[in-house]
Amino acid sequence: MHNESKVGKFIVFKIMDYLLALPIEEVLKVVNCSPVASSSIRTMGFVQMGRHMIRVLDLHQRFSISNLPQLPANQLFLVITRGSGEELCGIPVDEPPNLVELPLDIMRRLPKSQLESNRLLELVSHAAVLAQENVTTTIFLLDTTFRRSLSKVDKYGS
Repeated sequence: MHNESKVGKFIVFKIMDYLLALPIEEVLKVVNCSPVASSSIRTMGFVQMGRHMIRVLDLHQRFSISNLPQLPANQLFLVITRGSGEELCGIPVDEPPNLVELPLDIMRRLPKSQLESNRLLELVSHAAVLAQENVTTTIFLLDTTFRRSLSKVDKYGS
């Protein structure tokens, strides 16, 4: 008898050279932004959409190794989720995110010691490694507490 593993659905997007994921149930919406809104998102840290003010968590800018200014994106997508409390948060991504089904049994908790040396990886809790036809892809799952930790860091400037 074949034992099928449970599958989870994730929104997967690229930040720098990393593929990051959020469980589908944590993503409220993905919005395609105009070039004008894209510029505002990268410079202001907030964007108004309809009657909602959305805090922007720009992981590109926050974890850029170089001090070079980010080039404005012609087209930007905003992955909207809930932040600490019930505030709306948006993560800008340059390409449309993908809906991906991953077997939950391939998710591995990352060792804490490995995460402390990388500012971006501090925000992830698990990784899924996919190997297909001599190509290995690693997808990092954003920790469900990442929004709280970002809010704390941003608020106190540490």
